[in-house]
Amino acid sequence: VAFIIGSTHPLNKNFMSDIEHWKDTIKMNCYDNFELTSCEILDESYEGKGESEIAKVKFVATMTQVDSREKTAFMETSTFERAGKHIANGAWLYKDGLIETAPGMPEIKPEEFEEEEAEAEEVN
Repeated sequence: VAFIIGSTHPLNKNFMSDIEHWKDTIKMNCYDNFELTSCEILDESYEGKGESEIAKVKFVATMTQVDSREKTAFMETSTFERAGKHIANGAWLYKDGLIETAPGMPEIKPEEFEEEEAEAEEVN
């Protein structure tokens, strides 16, 4: 939880200034019931220079549900931005991500993500 908070860009849509509430939200929505079995980086690219530099990383994460042992995976293209020298010493911070169906997995239905986002927003 501390890593997620410390590595999230202040302009991320899920960033919360109420850190204690944010911690509770993350704990409630976290993937504690999953084991990350692999994370394969497919592509990375960089744009800009210095404090305005942006990095994009495309990866496939494979997970196993702890109780059922069901395997699942997703593909994400994450965007990272430099925070500026006065925030986390200019570290790369997670700005946003686009989640897609991982190769070989059933197609992700957009309404499933809309429902999950709506539930997460209700918690906030």
